[in-house]
Amino acid sequence: MRALLFVLLCAVFSPLLMVGSMVFAFKVRFVNVPRGISGTAYEPYMARLALHLIGSRRDDVSERIAPHLPALSPLIMGLLVKPMALASRWSGFRGSFFAYPGPRPSTLMTFISHRTHFFDTAIAEAAAADSPIRQLVFLGAGWDTRSYCPLPDGADPSGGGVKIFEVDEPPTQEAKVRALRDAGVDCDHVTFAPTDFNQQSWLESLTAHGFDKDVPTFILWEGVTMYLDDAAVSKTLAEVAGLAPGSRIAFDFLGRELVFAESPHVLLGNQMKYALKSYYGESMHFGISTAAPARQQVLDFFEGRGLDVENFEPLGRESGRGTPIGGLILAAA
Repeated sequence: MRALLFVLLCAVFSPLLMVGSMVFAFKVRFVNVPRGISGTAYEPYMARLALHLIGSRRDDVSERIAPHLPALSPLIMGLLVKPMALASRWSGFRGSFFAYPGPRPSTLMTFISHRTHFFDTAIAEAAAADSPIRQLVFLGAGWDTRSYCPLPDGADPSGGGVKIFEVDEPPTQEAKVRALRDAGVDCDHVTFAPTDFNQQSWLESLTAHGFDKDVPTFILWEGVTMYLDDAAVSKTLAEVAGLAPGSRIAFDFLGRELVFAESPHVLLGNQMKYALKSYYGESMHFGISTAAPARQQVLDFFEGRGLDVENFEPLGRESGRGTPIGGLILAAA
């Protein structure tokens, strides 16, 4: 009954959702992208914003900065995001798409909530009082707001004791800092390290902004690897492996079969490639094979790279002959 009511409410709101989607897409493609501001940064952010608005995962800062981000505005919020949230709240329906932490194994429709919970947990453990981690780095931070408010389990990375850095391309980072300040969000505890990844090493940029390579560090690398090439990913992992013992990195990846549109993800891979290129002007380049056995494929990839896999969770069903669409990794130096 709740699911039916949700569908009916979405049908009622569909004209608003359609107009909101068109305006949002236009702003991303013709306002953000030409200015060098990341378009793909909206993917995980919009999912977390939706989870917050329907009450599954609290993230007040995501809502506060929304009207100040380049591709959003109060009008777009009212047309695109809030109608869907109202439909969920009024009907009482959340389903697997709006669930947090989300079902396991996750699917193409639910992997973002799975990914969000995986990274929330990893950051909470890194920021815990008894953790050796003293530096927290958001590599390719995008619109991530975890540095500015408590996590769902109550852990607060901004609570002191851990130095926080955010690394991103200058146009994206400048837009984020402006949004935070316009929204009245305190960001003085965060060190921003603008980095042109085509010209400068992220580690060199961090070091120039006070980062200490001899201090145990946790690095979050969310929604980035698929847009890099193999050499760039391997170089980053090697640099993490060279940090102080006890340092960790958490990141997500897509399967090579999906990235390169190979069996069994030929159709889905081609659809994603077309959508990314036409919508964001970006292409996928990197993936780790998730062909059965997926877990062994991941372990083989990390062998000899100086990092130990502490946790691997597939995005999709791993058992039998299943080929997950990707995975989540927590690895230690």
